[in-house]
Amino acid sequence: MRIPKGVKAPFLLRLRSRFPILNYFTKPSLGTVAVFGVVFITSLGLYEVVVQPKLNEDYYKQSQKEKRALLHGTREDFSQGLRPWSDPFKPPK
Repeated sequence: MRIPKGVKAPFLLRLRSRFPILNYFTKPSLGTVAVFGVVFITSLGLYEVVVQPKLNEDYYKQSQKEKRALLHGTREDFSQGLRPWSDPFKPPK
């Protein structure tokens, strides 16, 4: 691209003239940007839901203990007349 004398070339054009290897890369299409954006956001969400609790297991255990200590009642009280969950594979006494 020709630039008139006395006019400062845009930043990207100066980079491309200084580093010719950049001429091989083109602007990505909107579909490509959308796909990579969805993949990135999904990966970030999975990290927050799956990986983060595994890395900070002690924090979540402590938080669960504190929240359960605030509940006043037994499992039977909170079951509202239904049978509370029990291990079906536990041998009967």
